[in-house]
Amino acid sequence: MRSVDIHLTTARGWFGPFHRGVVESAAVRLRAVHEIRLLNDGTTVMLYEYAGDEAAARRLAAEYFDSEQANWQTATIDGTQLMYANARPSTLVAGILSVLDEWRIAVDWPITFSTDERLKATLVGDHEAIREALRSVPDDVNVQVNRTGEYRSERDAILTDLTPREREILETAVALGYYRNPRGANYTDLAAALDCSTGTVGEHLRNAETKVMAALFDSHDTDRSRLAEAD
Repeated sequence: MRSVDIHLTTARGWFGPFHRGVVESAAVRLRAVHEIRLLNDGTTVMLYEYAGDEAAARRLAAEYFDSEQANWQTATIDGTQLMYANARPSTLVAGILSVLDEWRIAVDWPITFSTDERLKATLVGDHEAIREALRSVPDDVNVQVNRTGEYRSERDAILTDLTPREREILETAVALGYYRNPRGANYTDLAAALDCSTGTVGEHLRNAETKVMAALFDSHDTDRSRLAEAD
């Protein structure tokens, strides 16, 4: 099973008028889309994650989801701002969903945004099918392939930049309770288990922690910095 990490950009706005409204707003930014599903009646259900002013997001939704066939809700769950929407898809979204369906390509959710008009997605499926699907996207969509290879779980993707030694020390730290509260182990315990110095433990553990935290929070940090600039 193969996967492809891609960046996509388009001038049309990915998710119809509401997304275009977000692009033009200084108060709201999209972080991710956690699901898009095409229903039998031709509408889609989408779960957005956004950042910014909830009142502004609700005003945009009320303005752009104005059809009798559209409905939406917002909620904040564990600090995450979400919007559910059921509406007619844009021509672009309908076309992309059709391509994915035709070539039997799965999306590894969520789709994340590095900017409001540039998104990152991971596609999973047969290698040749993915290649043909990418060739079938509309002409005004720019596709940049960043990585191809065997499919990796989210956990493996987060750990992929670790060296073998960094991963070994991090896994040992977790196993011995270094990250428990209160701690179940210290550098001396880890060094004894790994047959190395405490300095080696500290250096590799700090490197591993930096890489893991960057992988976890990189996209959210990007959104927060852009929101700060807008303020």
